[in-house]
Amino acid sequence: MRFAAAAAALAGLRLSRRRVGIALVYHRVTERAGDPSVELNPAVPARAFARQVAFLARVFRPVRASELARAVAARRPGGRIPVALTFDDDLPEHARVAAPLLRGAGVPATFFLSGSFLGGERYFWWEDLQAAVDAGALRPGDVPGGEDALARLPRAIHAVAKTTEELPPEDRAALARVLAERAAPHRPPERLSSDDARRLAAGHELGFHTRRHDRLPGLDDTALAERLSEGRAALEELAGRRLSAIAYPHGKADEGVAAAARSAGFTAGFTGAHAAFSAGDDELLIGRVEPGAGDGLGRFAWRIARALRAAG
Repeated sequence: MRFAAAAAALAGLRLSRRRVGIALVYHRVTERAGDPSVELNPAVPARAFARQVAFLARVFRPVRASELARAVAARRPGGRIPVALTFDDDLPEHARVAAPLLRGAGVPATFFLSGSFLGGERYFWWEDLQAAVDAGALRPGDVPGGEDALARLPRAIHAVAKTTEELPPEDRAALARVLAERAAPHRPPERLSSDDARRLAAGHELGFHTRRHDRLPGLDDTALAERLSEGRAALEELAGRRLSAIAYPHGKADEGVAAAARSAGFTAGFTGAHAAFSAGDDELLIGRVEPGAGDGLGRFAWRIARALRAAG
């Protein structure tokens, strides 16, 4: 029934004059579903992802992230609603699981990369936090709330991550070093490689996710400009083209960040706001809807339809 309701809502939106579109954001896509109660980035299972992509290809107009605003402005009644599939972080399954499924469906996507694989492998602090918790390798006092996360209390690891994310950059860097030491023997062996990234660039769009992945709101002008440029040129050289779209770290941005991104030459910016996009919205503050790890097709379609109906 949920799928039928979503299909009816989407059909009505398509026939309307509303110029709306939507961006989706994925992180991990693997063979098994993740557990959102104890995982920071629970995986969407590959089988469910394939069904979602097939649905989007059949019902929507898939576009690259940098094209979403133009596609929305150009939509006319009866025209398919534009959708941009986006992926955050430098994850190997993007190249080895998601990209082949996208290619089979003929659907373009945008992969927002930090470039952690350039100049040597680097793990993000939240990956180390997850690995250390999963392995029981945290020690008392390592991180606030770490004991609850080790006990696998529901959502406890999310509380730890939120506290860590909100630390000043220098404090977070110090904590990241502790997490790296605890997690080093337990990290997943495979990383996204430069060759993987080149293959993604050959068939899809690459966007920028910043090299350090620091929260951008609250940084002074100098630090903000540095975060928006550091590592970008190296990724552009790898991609063979300008990176015109940016996904803000942790989905956090405000008008000041958007203005800085615009000054840095970005034409599209994506946040973590659970919202669709309407013509006339700020193209540097586009929200994204994240499918749930356990979404069936009905819930997935309804999640999208509800966001589109609320747009504008």
